[in-house]
Amino acid sequence: MNRISIRACLMLALGTLSAAASAGDIVLTGDTTSRITATVKAAHRLLVTDDKGGWFDQGLAMQQLRGWESPYEAQARLRILSSSGAFQVRMDRPLEIRNTANAALVFRRPKVSLAAEDGEQKTLEVGQDVKFKNPPAPAAGEDSIGYYGLAIAAYPPEGDFKQTAGSYVGELSLVFEPTVRIP
Repeated sequence: MNRISIRACLMLALGTLSAAASAGDIVLTGDTTSRITATVKAAHRLLVTDDKGGWFDQGLAMQQLRGWESPYEAQARLRILSSSGAFQVRMDRPLEIRNTANAALVFRRPKVSLAAEDGEQKTLEVGQDVKFKNPPAPAAGEDSIGYYGLAIAAYPPEGDFKQTAGSYVGELSLVFEPTVRIP
């Protein structure tokens, strides 16, 4: 076995010489030790979770806190781990929040936005990539972690409370993609 691996290594080394010099077999005997080193780089990662590392299994409840003419709103804090530190987000499809008993009743003018913690909200739309950048990683070669505020707002359907009361559900579909960060 040792002879085969040494022979293969020598054949690779001799492969760079002229064809005439590498035409013969070389056999080595005795104890031979080779040092092999390899560098393994971690795969690029982009992980989106809630701020505790989980997810919103029960969904998000929207509330209307500012009166009848105000939108219903929901907020969520996201934790984003990124190898490159840069990523982009877009809505995959329009947000529709429908009445479970009457699909004709739909919330109006939904708005979805995302902001870095203590940053300005950026509106997310279908097909429009919005770029974000995490804070610097704690050390070279480590992933960066950023916290972001997701905000959702939508006005209730037209009509009085009796006509529009009920349970509503919707699905927010966002696409998070890593982007190249130029040093």
